[in-house]
Amino acid sequence: MKEILIQANAKINLDFEILGKREDGYHLIRSTFQSINLSDFLHFKKSKKTILTGAFVCKKTEQLIFKAKNILEKKFKKKFPCSIHLQKTIPIASGLGGGSADGAATLFAINYLYDLNLSKKDLAKIGIEVGADVPFFFFGGTCKVEGIGEKITPLRKKLPKFFVVFRPHKRIETKKMYELYDKTGKSFFELSKEICPEVKKVEKYLLSFNLKPKLTGSGPTVFCQINNLKLAQKIVEKFEDFNGDIFICQPEKQGLKIWKTS
Repeated sequence: MKEILIQANAKINLDFEILGKREDGYHLIRSTFQSINLSDFLHFKKSKKTILTGAFVCKKTEQLIFKAKNILEKKFKKKFPCSIHLQKTIPIASGLGGGSADGAATLFAINYLYDLNLSKKDLAKIGIEVGADVPFFFFGGTCKVEGIGEKITPLRKKLPKFFVVFRPHKRIETKKMYELYDKTGKSFFELSKEICPEVKKVEKYLLSFNLKPKLTGSGPTVFCQINNLKLAQKIVEKFEDFNGDIFICQPEKQGLKIWKTS
């Protein structure tokens, strides 16, 4: 049976703007997405029926792995059963794109397992139906992302050696953040500080090192850019009583990395 192992890398937003709102309710954005080496690993294998093992982080109906698979099956009007094992590392509801990365990996894997012959552009076009961030992961690296997430332009950009990523344990739903933005006009960063006190705490801490804190996506994850590993380690070690997880990450050139096929 054919199989494939995929490393699905998280993303951070180096910048983020909301430009407007369409009649269908989707918001128009302009952002620079960057892949980082905080990753989920997904193993897919052709099988007689679909089975998901590993991490169960949300209801099946909310899982983008299944949404991606269902969309492909509807388009091709046939079933694509496969055994899926998810090793989850990217925190959910954190602005790091973990669910979207997994959805993109699923589209890629089924395309490979069942010889659907879809191009990267084809997969990205289908990906926008799965989730607004999904198309980016077929390109990865550094990209300008526009529209509702469907317009992807790869960029060449000088990057820091490291990103120190602070992820509070509190989860924030993207849908809720856009609703609050529509009501208040406040930025996601300002809204995150109101909803999650840890964000304000991280901001104050990073400013004490003369580092600029940035929010990724709709939050609540905050990060900073650093070129010195010793400084990055010092920042992590000296930050006490943080209710969350801290990662030292590096830029990645790919959104999806293929480790094994057969």
